[in-house]
Amino acid sequence: MVHLTHAAIQAIADRVGADVLHIKGPTDAPLRASPHYSTDTDVLVRPAHMQKFLGAMETDGWSRLTEFHNGSPFGHASNYEHPAWAAADVHLSIPGLSLDPAEVFDRLWEARQTAEIAHRWCSVPASTAQVLIEVTHVARSHGTAQPETWIHADQQLRDATRALALDLGAEVAFAAGLGELGAFKNARDYALWRHWSASEDNRLVEWVARLRSAPTLRARSQIIVRAMRVNRARLRMDLGHEPSRREIAAEQRDRVRNAFASGIAVIAGAFTRRRR
Repeated sequence: MVHLTHAAIQAIADRVGADVLHIKGPTDAPLRASPHYSTDTDVLVRPAHMQKFLGAMETDGWSRLTEFHNGSPFGHASNYEHPAWAAADVHLSIPGLSLDPAEVFDRLWEARQTAEIAHRWCSVPASTAQVLIEVTHVARSHGTAQPETWIHADQQLRDATRALALDLGAEVAFAAGLGELGAFKNARDYALWRHWSASEDNRLVEWVARLRSAPTLRARSQIIVRAMRVNRARLRMDLGHEPSRREIAAEQRDRVRNAFASGIAVIAGAFTRRRR
């Protein structure tokens, strides 16, 4: 179903003249040693084409589940569903690549390749970009995944991928995905990628790391506001229906309790390390 969904999305892009790159899932399968099965379809859209592309998706019966700002902590993708197709994640950017999303897309589009997915020709990133995207995805998996495309890459592909990571401002996230984050302890977003690549998932540590990595005062203010509010879109996805006032209030209480528990865990961890 995921392969067919890639083809269906490409048909939409072709119809409205939108530039779309198909990422992850079946697109990087040739770089892996074993089959990789995805449950959703990921596409990266040229930012300037996003509005007409999303409008065409909704015309074709796709329903938006989350906006970009509440779809993930990185604000990089909007989630969609369709009664006939697999779920789709429409990416505005790739987490960890710090260059402007339009410039990133230009660079990836210029070096793009084509792949036939479910009998539809689709644009996909070059092998170097595929490896970079997978490694940065692993970097935010809390240690539950391995960079398989990197493991099976030859030295020439590895060298080219490192160079691309540098060009696109992805050095820190890339290092986190490879277990080399220690070389970037002075980076502004070191704490953020340390959290996402670590095995533990402490929500308080995450929010503090997000604050420390924010480049502007406005960005920090927005993070504080989001930390205090219930993400209704995510709650709706978890519940499978529009949340009631009671359910929202219960979620808010859970957020407070989790924040308290996370704070206690941080203090206990610091105390344990100090005693050692």
